[in-house]
Amino acid sequence: MAQAGKDHTGRMVGQARKGTLLGAMVRRCRLAAPMPSTPRMPHPIASWLVAAAAGTLLLLLSDLVMPPAGLPFPGHGERFQAMTLDPLALRGEFPQRILWPLLAWLAGLGGERAPLFAQAVNAAFLAVVYWFARQRLPSGIDALLVAAGTAASGAVLVYKPMACLSDPLLFLLLLLAVHHVRRPVPFWGLVLLAGLAHEMAFLLAPWLVWLRCRTGSPLGRELLWLAGSAALFAGWLGLVRTWGTGASYGIAYYLEHNFWVPWGLPGMWALLGLEVLVEFGPLLVVVVWAWRADRLAMGRWGPWLLAGCLLLLPLVAYDVMRFAAFGFVPLVLGSIALLRERRGRPVVAVLLVAAVGCYRWTHPNPTEEGGRAFRHLSGQILGRFRSDLEQGVRPLATPGNAAGYYRDLVAANLGLVLGAVVAAGAIAAAAAWLGRHLRAAPDVPA
Repeated sequence: MAQAGKDHTGRMVGQARKGTLLGAMVRRCRLAAPMPSTPRMPHPIASWLVAAAAGTLLLLLSDLVMPPAGLPFPGHGERFQAMTLDPLALRGEFPQRILWPLLAWLAGLGGERAPLFAQAVNAAFLAVVYWFARQRLPSGIDALLVAAGTAASGAVLVYKPMACLSDPLLFLLLLLAVHHVRRPVPFWGLVLLAGLAHEMAFLLAPWLVWLRCRTGSPLGRELLWLAGSAALFAGWLGLVRTWGTGASYGIAYYLEHNFWVPWGLPGMWALLGLEVLVEFGPLLVVVVWAWRADRLAMGRWGPWLLAGCLLLLPLVAYDVMRFAAFGFVPLVLGSIALLRERRGRPVVAVLLVAAVGCYRWTHPNPTEEGGRAFRHLSGQILGRFRSDLEQGVRPLATPGNAAGYYRDLVAANLGLVLGAVVAAGAIAAAAAWLGRHLRAAPDVPA
């Protein structure tokens, strides 16, 4: 009897330990699972109506920070506006990016009304950000703060003066893909749609595959999904080349005209880093804190892969103010994580107010896309490149030439360089302080 009692007691202790271990493993997997989603609203229609109202409100408030343009952005914006008159004709320089002009045409907002459609897409993007956050946070106020952070960043404000570009539609679809990361069909379907808004969606392929693999899907299977999506997009490009009546400017065109590669790339990367700093400002504290704490819901390697993909984008184009806007993804995920902490809400609110003030200070003139510091430095870098080309000299033809050029550039802009270094250091210090002093809230069910 005594032995039986001991065996019974041992089994109970073993089961308790096993249960504790199993519970710990479940909790660990739940915290590591990418993009946790818990519906917080009883009806999806009500959820989207509230999100639409929130997106519209935040867009109107963001107009106070950066007023929208009444005309399409010269160049690319004008080309997209022209496509809205008859997108199915496949005319113009970007017929492969059909989704934005097609939606504008279907909505009856083509031609002269295209800038109004651009504002509507910005509002829809903010609505999706709110909806995405609302599925993951218990309070609508917290979701509103997440969307407000995006509205106060370059992900929206850059595209106020640069009207009629398709990037905000790409961002909207990309965030929806992140939401559906556990389901391969909607995930890769949304990636394909994002490619129809702008083909640079496929340049994020390593990061996208990583997100899917973190759900437990085998790498080989995800590579097949990627290949299938890319094949469908290649088929669309073939159709455009066959039936289109304009000169399609795709990635191949840009690779042939990237005169700053290779030794001009460090200059482009410096501009990209400056633009991330300028367009997100104090809100980067949220991103750095979440990255340090592994709270970005994409694992340790996810942020590095996303950053690596962004560093590859200057291989094909130099408008890095648009590439910097992809920082909205870690900002949204980091804000959700921070708002799950005790005292997270006042921290996000303070950083949001500071970001609005900094944006007004660094962007005193709405016509200076990317801010005054960016326009000044990019003018020197790209101006030198163009000047060399006009004189028949390939810019930065050798590493030695490039080193001397960058040394002179730093010397001529020492104040700007030191200011950027100090700002980056202050953001890192604030994030480190936040990590030490912010007390964690109880577990939020995923």
